[in-house]
Amino acid sequence: MAVYETTIDVRTDDLGRSGHVNNAKFVAYSDLARDRYLAERHGCGLEDLSHAVVHLEIDYEGQLRSLTPITVGIDVADVGETSFTLTYEIRDGDRVAATLTTVAVVLDGENESMSIPESLREGLLSDREAGELLE
Repeated sequence: MAVYETTIDVRTDDLGRSGHVNNAKFVAYSDLARDRYLAERHGCGLEDLSHAVVHLEIDYEGQLRSLTPITVGIDVADVGETSFTLTYEIRDGDRVAATLTTVAVVLDGENESMSIPESLREGLLSDREAGELLE
């Protein structure tokens, strides 16, 4: 179980001509899940926190072939001075379709990296500890 989970609807246009969800959509799902996680769990909506993904890894475990809503679970893997690393599990029911890792850097108003705000840092560290307890 992840420290945060959200459900995302699979849209008709997410399915390619081959009948499965296009691989690029997995990145979009992780983006949406990260935005929800930061807003719902830490009060950092899009207007409150500017950040950019600087590293992304995806391991595809299986195809998504239906319009059934998916679940995205998020755990905190690392918290640095200006960046944080999240891991994601995209599931179709109990089946894992993909695992992802992102490293995001917090940005100031001029798109330069800056220290993670202290309240967010504390929340991320707390979630990392909680995730370790769930393992």
